[in-house]
Amino acid sequence: MEPELQSLRHPLLTEMQVELCVLRTDNVHPVISGNKAYKLKYNLKAALERGASGVLSFGGAWSNHLHALAYSCHLLQLPCVAVIRGEQELAAKSAMLQDLKVWGTQLYFISRKEYRQRNNPDWLEQLTREYPGYFVVPEGGSSALATPGIAELSRQLECKCDQKNWQADQVWCAVGTGGTLAGLITGRTKNYQIIGVPVLKGGEFLTCDINERLLAGSDSGIEKKNWKLLFDGHFGGYGKAPPDLIRQITQLSEGLETFNPGLSLTLDPVYTGKLFCRFWQSLQAGEFRKGCRILLIHSGGLQGRRGYGLSAAVA
Repeated sequence: MEPELQSLRHPLLTEMQVELCVLRTDNVHPVISGNKAYKLKYNLKAALERGASGVLSFGGAWSNHLHALAYSCHLLQLPCVAVIRGEQELAAKSAMLQDLKVWGTQLYFISRKEYRQRNNPDWLEQLTREYPGYFVVPEGGSSALATPGIAELSRQLECKCDQKNWQADQVWCAVGTGGTLAGLITGRTKNYQIIGVPVLKGGEFLTCDINERLLAGSDSGIEKKNWKLLFDGHFGGYGKAPPDLIRQITQLSEGLETFNPGLSLTLDPVYTGKLFCRFWQSLQAGEFRKGCRILLIHSGGLQGRRGYGLSAAVA
């Protein structure tokens, strides 16, 4: 299922003469939704083609990546090991980890200190000895194999815009590891600007990480230009959801639903909520030229709302 491109109305958008569309990747699948569906596509294809004994990956107790990966492996009847940051007691407190257990995923808990070694080749080699033949997917799914999947999302995005006879000036997305942003830049065929909103504090290192991804897989001049990161939209850091953020998310969702009958727009506090709030901040500040066309990517991750006492529809 391809994502829908929705045009949104609001008095502030009218006042500022800004056009807004949202690409609803959160609706592509009831469980494997958002950017994860695209990032996992070629990782799982490679695992199957190589005859892997299973798949192993990393994440926290509310990881959207692990949730999507575990369900995908369940559908494919492919054994899955989830290396979890934190103590085993987390399993009883996390609805996400309970989902993984239902789908047959093996939970492998390690300390936060040891988890920092997840990208260390020697440590990784030692870990994979316990799971010979397993295909390893990095945290967040952001391997080189994620890029072509997200590049397909770029092409879908542009196709949806063409169908509406509407060309975005800027495309905004939330940024965690940077894999989605790199894929969007790589797959872009038109010269719109791509804006990333890192959801973690101190995310300046992402500029270098994203450039390295682009240099590794890019040969087109347009791919390396016309993008930037806004580092002030993290609301205190990764996973931080202060009351002010929850209030803003609620007001923004309800406001947009009020002026767009039939719209159901649920945002999560970790990724999409911060993205939408940072965009709205720029809108209120009058930072966009008149007639500017903005596209926001709703990247899913709604299962993670459960970690903040919020409801989420998860199959």
